[in-house]
Amino acid sequence: MGVLAKRSKDKNVVDTVFTMVKKAQDAKIKYGEENVIDVTLGALCTEDGRLTIFDSVSEVYKNLGNMDIAPYAESFIGDRDFLKEMKSWVLGQYEYKFINVGALATPGGSGSVSSTFKNILDPGQTVLIPNIGWVSYKIMAIEHDLKVETYELFDENDEFNIKDFKEKATRIMKAQGKVLSVINDPCHNPTGYSMSNSQWKDIVDLMNDLSKDGNFVLLNDIAYIDYSVRGYNESRKYMENFIDLSPKNLVIFSFSCSKTLTEYGLRVGGSVFISNEKKNIDEYMTANEFTCRGIWSNIPKGGMKLFSKIQSDKILKDKLIEERDSYIKLLEKRSKIFLEEAREVGLEVYPYKEGFFITLKMESEKIKENLEKLNKENIYPIEVAHGIRIAICGSSVKKLKGLAKKIKNIIS
Repeated sequence: MGVLAKRSKDKNVVDTVFTMVKKAQDAKIKYGEENVIDVTLGALCTEDGRLTIFDSVSEVYKNLGNMDIAPYAESFIGDRDFLKEMKSWVLGQYEYKFINVGALATPGGSGSVSSTFKNILDPGQTVLIPNIGWVSYKIMAIEHDLKVETYELFDENDEFNIKDFKEKATRIMKAQGKVLSVINDPCHNPTGYSMSNSQWKDIVDLMNDLSKDGNFVLLNDIAYIDYSVRGYNESRKYMENFIDLSPKNLVIFSFSCSKTLTEYGLRVGGSVFISNEKKNIDEYMTANEFTCRGIWSNIPKGGMKLFSKIQSDKILKDKLIEERDSYIKLLEKRSKIFLEEAREVGLEVYPYKEGFFITLKMESEKIKENLEKLNKENIYPIEVAHGIRIAICGSSVKKLKGLAKKIKNIIS
């Protein structure tokens, strides 16, 4: 029979990211760092290749008291000051326009996504995710014994494919009387696409239309929202569409301190959720209280205190925003270099607007072959569904100059 449960016997994580990261590291040792183009790292880095650690954040963390870090959190759903500041930061100018708002702390944005999958759908039901997206959505679905349906992210005009999204959501609603869908926006991982306000209105109209047949739950993964070139208020403008949400529906925002503060190792994030029906908020909170206690028990107090201390102090918050804005400008500069050259040489990419990544368009059967070709020339990107990801977040301007042309020559 074996020691494993049946549901765990066939589970095996093949992480393409860390596999390629190791290849790049080995190449640097063998050939020298200056001779390797490493565009694997999905974390924000400085121009000299070091992980970005915001001074405005690290200074605050170093000055936290022992009792801000060592004790357990006030509650397994998180400290009150953290939940208050997270709701305020995530919802921005719309915080007081929503009638019912809930919040809970999770171990990173990942914990928010996973707990939503677990508590919204029953085993055997289907979650709707983009066909190009974060691979962990599928892993989490399998972990919770869910099926996966994908919607085509882009249509023939390289815009959000509302037609396919509608078809898939409608089919799922008819089959199971409920839809849980993931939309990673703004600053989509891995394409850097961001939807327009009118596209978001179409999403909400569809959610409301389908609510006549059941509940529509939208998980809006906003991990990269704070790197939008549009600024704080404009990046949240789409949220105004949720004011008219059907009472049968629920929207959950998955928030990540890893990205917002560049403190990846603290593992702090959370869910902020809204509905025009208080019962939806209460039920989701109650279920997640049980999940918090039953799976991770507690969120690191130091990370929560760090976030709430910065967000509640205008001087500290302004310092962070100013420092982060300088990196948003750097991301703009990096993306412009790569995209302009890609256009010049005819290297196809998915529509990029803002964010950490640019993804090359590619037929699925050619991805592994092209990766091998690139690796032979000491270029190390990441395989994703329907393409190859270039992490401009972790790449210097110097390394990005000429890269599109090199790639085009190698894979042609």
